[in-house]
Amino acid sequence: MYNIEPSVKTRENDSDYFARAISERVEMYNSSPLTTFHDHLLKIFFDLAQQHDGLDSFYQICVAIPQALHQGISISLAVLTNTKDSFQLACNSDSQAHIAPRIIDTLPLQTAATSYSEENILFLPMISRPMLKHNIGTGKTFLSNDQAGEVHWSCLGVLLITHPELLSSIDRLFLEKLVTRIGYNLQRRLLQANHLDHINFLKCLGRDIGHNVVTPNMHFKNLFRQLEKKIDRINREVEVSLHLADKPSIRILNRCNEIRSDLTSTHEELLEHYNRTSLYLETLLREEHFTRGEYILKARRCQIETEIILPELEIYRKRLERLGITIEQPQNMRDRRFFLKGDQGLLSQVFDNLFSNAVKYTTTSNSPRVRRVRPLPMDVRILTIFRNRRKKA
Repeated sequence: MYNIEPSVKTRENDSDYFARAISERVEMYNSSPLTTFHDHLLKIFFDLAQQHDGLDSFYQICVAIPQALHQGISISLAVLTNTKDSFQLACNSDSQAHIAPRIIDTLPLQTAATSYSEENILFLPMISRPMLKHNIGTGKTFLSNDQAGEVHWSCLGVLLITHPELLSSIDRLFLEKLVTRIGYNLQRRLLQANHLDHINFLKCLGRDIGHNVVTPNMHFKNLFRQLEKKIDRINREVEVSLHLADKPSIRILNRCNEIRSDLTSTHEELLEHYNRTSLYLETLLREEHFTRGEYILKARRCQIETEIILPELEIYRKRLERLGITIEQPQNMRDRRFFLKGDQGLLSQVFDNLFSNAVKYTTTSNSPRVRRVRPLPMDVRILTIFRNRRKKA
């Protein structure tokens, strides 16, 4: 069976693991029946695999190394399809080599054997490493034990060798060791290709978001401006009509004026919600976040209380008051202004989360010594920090 390495946790808790592993490997290689020729072939495999990055080149290396064992054999390599539910022929060592399609179609996705022979063909499965099974979409690394107690491992591919009778027992041992190395290398290459595809997708997604989400969102701002102009026009028309209308008409106009006032309030609330949502969208969906794989800050000088904290607080003020939560703002700090350089969009989201948590999780205390007090504005806390530092100094 295939040897599975100890877990990372075991390695971290055992500082002598690698020293012991090296000693064991040295002893194992010294007692190995493999010849110098076999050892050279393994080294050549690693050298060529490091020099060539493409999958097609790697497939050719995988069949060329076994072919060096004997000119009378032919090597074929079958790998998983993109759907991960069957195998396809990837490479042959000889253009004259022929493997029946039914043999490729019936290759098992899981196996319990390191190698087996059927129809004068030697099958050498390439096993997927358990720790990486989900990343390449090959399904489960092993299934439940069957009735015979065998564990079935997932295959990434299969090396098929014709005329296996030409190979010695030492050649077969070498091939079993070789396919283990091929499996590890193949899995890493598939992971790398999968990650590159994922990264390219995210970069394209970032560009698409800029064109299809952020830019069209600017159209709403124009609609809000048009709505504001129409509300102002209604206001002017009502004011002019009040001077010319009779008493019944005045009552109707006063009612229209109340409706206009409500409409103005609703418009202001919608505009405030739009500005806040647009700020969040443009901050979270910046194309640079996707292309560089990290949050890219766009810092600017801002007054953190009036530009960030208070606008967020106003959104939650009514909900806080309905819950009986007192919001205290010191009046003696009105003339003090503390400017910071930061990303306004990300900082606004931080305080939005703070006030949202206050609404969700603030509870009432029955103790007479406890008062529910909201956090102080940022400039007050900054001033407190400065004062504490001066005292320590």
